[in-house]
Amino acid sequence: MDQRYIHIFAMLQQEIEKPDSTEWFTWKYLKQDVEKMLGQGLAQELHEQMQRFYHCYLWRDLDSNSGWRFMDFVAEKDVFLGQWATGEIDLMKLTERWIALGDSRTLLTLLTRLGQTGYETNWQQLRLTMDEKLRRMEVDGTRNGMKETGYFYCLLHAFTMIMMSAHSVEDKIRLLSQFAEQWAFLRTVYSVMVRRIVGLNYTNFAQLAQYTVGGQQDFDPFLHLFHSPLKERFEELVSMGTKRESLTRAMDKIEKRMNDTQQSPDLDELCEVLFPEEFLNMLNRHRLPSYHELECEIDRIRIELNSTQETMNRQAKEMATQLSAALETSVPIEVIEQRLLIFPSAVALNVYMPLNTMLQVNDVWKTHSEGILQKILAKQQQELQLSMNITAQAGSNVNGIVQQQTNNGVTPDKQLPAA
Repeated sequence: MDQRYIHIFAMLQQEIEKPDSTEWFTWKYLKQDVEKMLGQGLAQELHEQMQRFYHCYLWRDLDSNSGWRFMDFVAEKDVFLGQWATGEIDLMKLTERWIALGDSRTLLTLLTRLGQTGYETNWQQLRLTMDEKLRRMEVDGTRNGMKETGYFYCLLHAFTMIMMSAHSVEDKIRLLSQFAEQWAFLRTVYSVMVRRIVGLNYTNFAQLAQYTVGGQQDFDPFLHLFHSPLKERFEELVSMGTKRESLTRAMDKIEKRMNDTQQSPDLDELCEVLFPEEFLNMLNRHRLPSYHELECEIDRIRIELNSTQETMNRQAKEMATQLSAALETSVPIEVIEQRLLIFPSAVALNVYMPLNTMLQVNDVWKTHSEGILQKILAKQQQELQLSMNITAQAGSNVNGIVQQQTNNGVTPDKQLPAA
């Protein structure tokens, strides 16, 4: 061991034995010395000296807050921490320790430290254990302290799913960091996925949904990740004591916010890692169209309408050409008029306009064209009136049934007004 740095570990040992015996500015200098060690390639020596302190650090077996924070500073930089903890640290027992301490934030920090430095265990077995813990949490609800411990179990479950995924080490580190940064939002997703509210003091899922959309603007780009499982499990959540009307209103607010805010895919990959068998299917079944998809659909419809209109215009022009040729070969104008009035008024007008252009110098057409146009417009009015009469008749029939029920002593729930 380089004698220039032996004082770092002597000071830390003294602080553990006599809490708060080290001045605040001394920690500043000790951290600088740690940086110097790493800069001089002494990472292995740093790790070897810290091994005797890490149990104290991970299990919080000390009274000094400043001492613990210093060890956390070193642990974040110690690339050998995870390798050392493999075989030394049981994550289930570590989680139960921090449940007893009631500090989920520090547990999340510790799990992130271990994951970033290569901790390994039997992930498949740990996942089976966590799945059972979450299942019991759903069954027991707030009994047996599950409301509090469930929060911690979700953190360990997320850590397990990330670490056992097929992603590269770099991607796992990225996902762990993302999870830690976004846990405030992700706990709402976890709550719906495990059907128990975790990390928040709400009693039903309508309250949770209102919280997610109410003033939490940082959540807005990711609401689709909450909306999809909420919609998928709507009936289950209602059956658990959430009022249907309240949850429906909250979902309406969420969908409106989603329509007003472009949804970000930044957390999609993470959620698929956390819930690999379910989440992607839920997203596909219930997600609202993205801005890009809406724009593409609008463009598709516009192109389709333009194509349809072009086809109709071409056909109308072809018909007009045929009628023009017929009139030029002495077909009576009455026959031309009859052919036009066979069509619905909209089609007749589409044919009339190019036909009128083609026959501008035809004396017979000039004599009768205005009269033909007026007949087409009159037919248009008749079609409109017929449509209005049908609508009014439908409304009258409904009200007639309601009136008959009233006459027979039956009181309808609601009388429908005529259109």
